[in-house]
Amino acid sequence: MLMSPKMIEFMDSCRAITDETGLRDMLDQMTRELGFNQYALLHHVDLVRPPAHSITLLGYEDSWMERILRYRYFHDDPILAASNRRLTGFGWREVPDIIRLSRRQRRILHEARAHGLRDGFTVPLQLAGEYRGTCSFASDHPIELTADLIGSAQLVGTFCFEVARRITKQGGASTSQIPVLTQRQLDCLVFVGSGKTNWEIGKILGVSEDTIHKHVSSAMRKYDVGKRTLLVVRALFDGQLSYRDMLRMH
Repeated sequence: MLMSPKMIEFMDSCRAITDETGLRDMLDQMTRELGFNQYALLHHVDLVRPPAHSITLLGYEDSWMERILRYRYFHDDPILAASNRRLTGFGWREVPDIIRLSRRQRRILHEARAHGLRDGFTVPLQLAGEYRGTCSFASDHPIELTADLIGSAQLVGTFCFEVARRITKQGGASTSQIPVLTQRQLDCLVFVGSGKTNWEIGKILGVSEDTIHKHVSSAMRKYDVGKRTLLVVRALFDGQLSYRDMLRMH
């Protein structure tokens, strides 16, 4: 079990990491400290042709990596799919309760066991405006997920992901570069996303149709987009809008 002084030492060490080699060494060390023996820290991207500045640090067996790439398993990875529905870490044995597994996903899980991926724990990671990511720790034997282990794995995954963002300069697409929308522009976008016209939005907010047009057009210029639908998509991706807000307007 990792004690508090160990975690403090880990966090201090993260601040000193300046390159991928240092991060890989730290991930390897902490993976074993946690009781696992393989790891994967990555953005959910095409692993055959990963985008520039995406994070793909994989500590799986070479034989398993070959199968992942050859058969494009990353497109249907059940662990990644389950992470899309969780905000906190989860054990791999929970996956069938989180998502409905397809036949291909069941085959992926079955094949993974032969490559030392019998059990594991995954930490979902995402910042608005960036690719969704995860940090997974895997074991070739069953793992007892105690409260201490879950907390430690969550912390290790989060800190290592932040180090990876800094090293790859992924932070260049951080929230500091997300266009700043006024509250009135956000109010308008909620109604735009629910399918309402400028006239309808004006009636709801008690202003003229022309005023709504100006608010929406200004938001489109900030995002440098030419369509209202694309504006809504971008704002959702950046975390400035939520589906729940728009659904309430129907």
